[in-house]
Amino acid sequence: MKKIFNSISVRLAFRFTLILSVAILLVSMSFVWIMRSFVRRGQNLELIHAADVIEHGITDRLSLDYANLPFYITYTVFKNDEQIFTNDPFLPLLPETFGKTKIYEAKNFFINDDLKILYFARKSKSGEYTIMTAMGIERDISSRLLLTLPKTILLAIFPILILSYMVLLFITKRTMRPVIKITESATKISSSNLGTLLPLSGNNDELDKLAETFNRLFERLKADFDLEKQFTSDVSHELKTPLAVILGQTNLLLRWGKDEPLQLEKSLKIIKNESKSMEAIITNLLQISRLENGKIKPQKENVNVLEMFLRLKSEFESVSPESQFKIECNKEICVLSDWELLHQVLTIIISNSIKFVKENCVVTMKAFFEEEKTVILVSDNGSGFAENVLPHVFERFYRGDEAHVRSAGGSGLGLSIAEAIITSFNGTIEAQNTAQHGALIRILLNTR
Repeated sequence: MKKIFNSISVRLAFRFTLILSVAILLVSMSFVWIMRSFVRRGQNLELIHAADVIEHGITDRLSLDYANLPFYITYTVFKNDEQIFTNDPFLPLLPETFGKTKIYEAKNFFINDDLKILYFARKSKSGEYTIMTAMGIERDISSRLLLTLPKTILLAIFPILILSYMVLLFITKRTMRPVIKITESATKISSSNLGTLLPLSGNNDELDKLAETFNRLFERLKADFDLEKQFTSDVSHELKTPLAVILGQTNLLLRWGKDEPLQLEKSLKIIKNESKSMEAIITNLLQISRLENGKIKPQKENVNVLEMFLRLKSEFESVSPESQFKIECNKEICVLSDWELLHQVLTIIISNSIKFVKENCVVTMKAFFEEEKTVILVSDNGSGFAENVLPHVFERFYRGDEAHVRSAGGSGLGLSIAEAIITSFNGTIEAQNTAQHGALIRILLNTR
């Protein structure tokens, strides 16, 4: 039984059938009640009308034998508990009903039967007589039909429900068929074939929207897996070179270099530099990971942009005295940021400009308000970004040189760190080219 009800089609069909049976039952009961009300109202009107006809016959001294009354209506007229006129001598004298009809029942009233009547009794207008009209309920065709109607409906409802269940089960199975196809397709999807799309029925219904949602999810997962693979490959490549250099220099020293002071010193310096390069790569990767995971939380404060620019100019003039630094910024401009992290971002950008422009480098730092945001621009007078480089500027380990080799300098993580930091500020960072073909980095931050 549990295995049967494990099918959602069976459960849905059973629930729909249950709801249908309750609905049929309620409708049937309502129908019977309404029909009974109509029949009873008609019977009441007949009894009242019959009482009026009888009173008219008594008043006009007409013979009640010829009164135009239906055969199933019995009556009696009595005065002071004495019957005067009646068409049924067995009809008992009952109390006045005061404008309404009532049901009277008497067990074993007859030798082999009970008495059950609907009657109406009232005083004549003169108050001299009491007029009572009645009809037998059990023998009335309408009443008997209404009594048997609920049983008939209950007997008819079972084949209807069985047929309904079968039809509903067929419909639900047909409706669930796309879900089964989606499930079968989804079970075949793994990390190696995330590009496989779930089938669509073409009806543009909820199931198609569900399949499209899963397809978009798989596409995002595939993109993330591809980035992860590329990232792993890039990390391996970046660490492979310094490790190879360290291993080579170590083997050289073990063979004969340790006996040569000059070679020993040279190899140790190379090993030290490559170790520092590996340390920088790992440190940068850890910083990006912590920023993206929210483990590094910026200590936001109002940072005066002009003071930041002046500090950067002073620092880089001592490091690169041949470079020029221009500042275009009002002293009122502030941003809601972390001083040290923003300083790191701008240091990365300016260092790249000095590294790639080299001779006669001119770095311009500019800031201004744009609506409720602050825009920070850092540009140089170099050759700018190549068109094929611009989409990849902030990718990890990407270098803008055509050879894509370590000779270009750095690990290709600087701008990736800058993007992660700016994102943690809820800001944006973009790479562009100036009108004079120099590189331009545009940062948009909240003013407060």
